[in-house]
Amino acid sequence: MNSFIPCVDFAGFGLDIEDTSQADPSSVQKIADQLYSAFTNVGFVYLKNYGISPDELEKVLEVSRQFFTLPEDIKRKSERAENGNSGYVCQGRESFNRERPPDLRESYNITPCERSKLVFPQDLPEFEAVITEYYNRCHKLAMRVLHVIAIALKIDSPDFFEKQHKYINCGANLTTLRTLYYPPVQDPNAVLPKQIRCGEHSDYGSITLLWQDACGGLEVMNNKGEYQSVPPLNDAVLINIGDLMQRWTSDKLLSAKHRVLVPEDNYMMVRQSVVYFVHPDDECVVVPLDGSDLYKPITALQHVLDKFDETY
Repeated sequence: MNSFIPCVDFAGFGLDIEDTSQADPSSVQKIADQLYSAFTNVGFVYLKNYGISPDELEKVLEVSRQFFTLPEDIKRKSERAENGNSGYVCQGRESFNRERPPDLRESYNITPCERSKLVFPQDLPEFEAVITEYYNRCHKLAMRVLHVIAIALKIDSPDFFEKQHKYINCGANLTTLRTLYYPPVQDPNAVLPKQIRCGEHSDYGSITLLWQDACGGLEVMNNKGEYQSVPPLNDAVLINIGDLMQRWTSDKLLSAKHRVLVPEDNYMMVRQSVVYFVHPDDECVVVPLDGSDLYKPITALQHVLDKFDETY
């Protein structure tokens, strides 16, 4: 595989280890050092041996395919509300780069928080169970990754970031699982100038977990300002730094811009991805941990609401 994204073996702190207090400290420190190098140089890393099986992912992709191939009027019964974040988002609704036309994709958001009433498709009863279980698995993995990041940053309390995300799935926290579907382009001539599948953007929160299918298409900006292809790696998950983590670390950890292009050699190719966007608790005030004034204090909620205003 030719990629500028490093690959880190997470077996020493993955979900297969039920009791993390039994993890080997030297192995965890090695992982922490490798993540720090990846996140300070690129902002992205592949994790392998992290503890979520390919079968679990395939269940999510399959039930998502079943939903996204339903008639549009059926899908819109589960549409994302303006005052929330859960539900179906139709093609053309989002624009991650306002200098381009709307993105060529659909999505379904699961945001189990006080601000967003959960919405599940009634015409596909198995959807809720499969997606909810995967959300829970992502939550556990994200907490492991945040713990190791704290070790990498030499924060006195290794559970510092975990404490800032304590309301995931139970309260005021906008952490979201998105299943995304990039439909075939039936008529290439209908694609507008500069229109792509997902416009250039960085993620809003602390970290992101990303799985993409074999179609690929993801590109990440390198430290020279150039976009490079990031192909899928079998049985690996991509982890990237979000804007709030970059603010927390005074730009030590990088929130890299990325995008998804339309495949020029096969417009009919469908693409799917599953993304877990990890956000701090709504009332968490993010300030630089080094005490600098590089960024003004902002709550996690205000930051994401500002970004929603730019996107929708």
